[in-house]
Amino acid sequence: MAEIHLKALAHSYSDAPKGPADYAIREMDHVWKQGGAYALLGPSGCGKSTLLNIISGLLSPSDGDVLFDGKRVNDIPPETRNIAQVFQFPVIYDSMTVFDNLAFPLRNMKVPEAKVQAKVLEIAEILELQDMLKNKAKNLTADEKQKVSMGRGLVRDDVSAILFDEPLTVIDPHLKWKLRRKLKQIHEQFNITMVYVTHDQLEASTFADKIAVMYNGQIVQFGTPVSCLSLLTIPLWATLLAARG
Repeated sequence: MAEIHLKALAHSYSDAPKGPADYAIREMDHVWKQGGAYALLGPSGCGKSTLLNIISGLLSPSDGDVLFDGKRVNDIPPETRNIAQVFQFPVIYDSMTVFDNLAFPLRNMKVPEAKVQAKVLEIAEILELQDMLKNKAKNLTADEKQKVSMGRGLVRDDVSAILFDEPLTVIDPHLKWKLRRKLKQIHEQFNITMVYVTHDQLEASTFADKIAVMYNGQIVQFGTPVSCLSLLTIPLWATLLAARG
């Protein structure tokens, strides 16, 4: 687990940015404490996914630093940051069984097979996948594939944080509430730092201990769902426009 500190962080996709309008992420200083469940809430194009990709190492920031427990990780590649990232569309191996998908990160780390077996069975039970461990992943439904994708992050003991990039977008509406409850249960059980990106106010308020409201490359409000209640009960765009001042 890790505390994530974005220190004087900014990012532009332009080689020669001339002003704030050229930045996808405007300079910010923000901390996600170890073990917290956070939502990053905002409309499409506000910089949510860019920020998540900077944290995971898929993207290098133009300015500032990413610190894990006080250690600068800007130059550390994604595979050695001990970050698990769950995307909108599940990233799994269709030709493998569910068991082999869950086991893959551990086997890649040369974990003894006895521990691989025990850990996969533990996570499969938590995610209610134990009855389909022998099934090929290509035959799973969208929500089952997303659970496998989440399980690949949870199966590792060394994960510092799990980043969710709108993971329920492709899930049937009647199954979303069940997966949200499962994520909440997992967080309470494992005490892993979780950052959940969404444009859905309900998802943010039901998952997170604290919500970071983002607009135009900036975090414009940060607090508990209760303290952000006014943001969650009126149209988000109107609130964000008002926040620009």
